[in-house]
Amino acid sequence: MIHALIDTTRVVGSVESGGVPQEVCAEAVGNHDRSGSILTVNLRAYLRTTEHGHLGETATPGWLPAPEVVTEHVDAEEAHEMVNDIFASWCRKVADAIP
Repeated sequence: MIHALIDTTRVVGSVESGGVPQEVCAEAVGNHDRSGSILTVNLRAYLRTTEHGHLGETATPGWLPAPEVVTEHVDAEEAHEMVNDIFASWCRKVADAIP
């Protein structure tokens, strides 16, 4: 049985691109397969505009880390802590990439 553990986005910084303010976002979607004790976390980073006329628009400049998929064998009791650690590490990586 697969259980959803995390589906979240965190703003880790901001930049200006072409005169438009942008939020730098880190995202994680994680699931745990209890039958196989497998944790899978899909990670991505992107820019999201803060201008009202362009809400919902995103971009992925080359300086952001490429999307990653992290897979770990972990018991259900430890899965929440591990997914939070993975996301925290991803947020630091994305923040460190900001020019």
